Amino acid sequence: MKTEEKFKSSLKLAAIGDALGWMTEFKNSIIPIEKKPEMNRITSFHKWKKLVGGRFHLYIDEIEPGSYSDDTQLMLSVARSIEPDGLVDQKYFATKELPDWLLYSRGAGRTIKNAAERLFNVKKPEWDNNFFKFRVGKNTIDYRECGANGAAMRILPIALANFGDSDKIKKEIFKNSIITHGHPRAILGAMLYGYAINTILSLHPDNFSYKDFLIELGKDIHQKFSIDFLDNLELLNKWEGKWDKKSKEPFRTEFRLIRSETHRHLQIVYKSITNNVPDSDVLKELGCYEEETKGSGTSTVIAGVYLTCKYSKEPINGITQAVNSIGTDTDSIAAFAGGLLGALHGEELIIPAELQAVQDFDYIDKVSKRLFEIHENRVEKIERPDTDDTTSPGSLFLVKINEKGIKSISEIEDESLKEGNKVFLETLGEGKIETINRQMKFAEGKYKLILDVQFEMGQSCRFVISLSMKR
Repeated sequence: MKTEEKFKSSLKLAAIGDALGWMTEFKNSIIPIEKKPEMNRITSFHKWKKLVGGRFHLYIDEIEPGSYSDDTQLMLSVARSIEPDGLVDQKYFATKELPDWLLYSRGAGRTIKNAAERLFNVKKPEWDNNFFKFRVGKNTIDYRECGANGAAMRILPIALANFGDSDKIKKEIFKNSIITHGHPRAILGAMLYGYAINTILSLHPDNFSYKDFLIELGKDIHQKFSIDFLDNLELLNKWEGKWDKKSKEPFRTEFRLIRSETHRHLQIVYKSITNNVPDSDVLKELGCYEEETKGSGTSTVIAGVYLTCKYSKEPINGITQAVNSIGTDTDSIAAFAGGLLGALHGEELIIPAELQAVQDFDYIDKVSKRLFEIHENRVEKIERPDTDDTTSPGSLFLVKINEKGIKSISEIEDESLKEGNKVFLETLGEGKIETINRQMKFAEGKYKLILDVQFEMGQSCRFVISLSMKR
């Protein structure tokens, strides 16, 4: 079985799972299942709507069939950050990709947005020192408490590019995770997903055994996911020291506890499949329905592992089962299952035509080819914006035109642009405005200008800009 085809299927099914699951993730979404009661299961793409923003920034995002969310957006951002040797340019990801992503993010959670905003706003951003706090209601959330799956959902490209080198995958994922998430649950969840991808890529679907796969993931878990490499990397050693300074327990103590918890969850999956326990009961025991744990970095990854194991012979059903597990983090779980099932089946999996309508299908294919070339050491150079600029990333977006005189998407202050006009963004290059829409009076004297841009490199993005009404 061709490894390159496994790369392609993995990325594509991860994006498809994200796009399908995004429809069922939020209670305030207007989706076809509400309009047509006879549709009691989502198995294909539909047009839907989502309320976005707080009291003073509210607008309706009209989402086209097959559109993906921040899970896939950030996965593509990480893919662009990988060097020819498989190492991640963490500085580039933190100071270029994340701040630019804020301009076109869709469906993002509080943690990842606050992490990106801090990197945008500080004078000298450091990828290994992004400690931040933010408010949720009356509560203050500390970076060390951020244990959701925002890291795990983006690291698939790291595992693919470094297929066959589990230690390198582990270290690169750890470094990328701490840019936005400080809790061991987020970091270990990302590392576990990377290890699971690396393991399943070498397997054939005809010979797949869920028992062997789960045993491999759980075997010697404390040694397998050891983080002793922190001692040998000065930047990470300093990060750990800062983490420990304002925590009741040392980071490694907390990490060890999460490893034990993860091992117990893998045992739950093993026993549940063996005893044919209903999916909803398994996901409930993993904590996927509880508000405080539904987005957990470990629980959602293990939920994806569970659905992969149970539906290894029915990959599309495994994804749609996640999509229809209403009340869980449906898009992330479906994306995790999709990435694993695609990596298992490769070219033997025929993606239904209606699901190939996922946003940027061809670009995702292009990205997978690039990752495979990195894996095979066939990439010599990757062009990207300079990260040695000592100014704040925010100041980089004050440049109104690039060398060709095309206006930056970040500098739109009025309605001078029209459909068909070209724009640019530092990380995505040149693009063309496909559509322009407006939503009036979301706040006193304000309205939303909504631009859909197709970039020449292959990715499409929606930018929502707040503008003042002319008096």
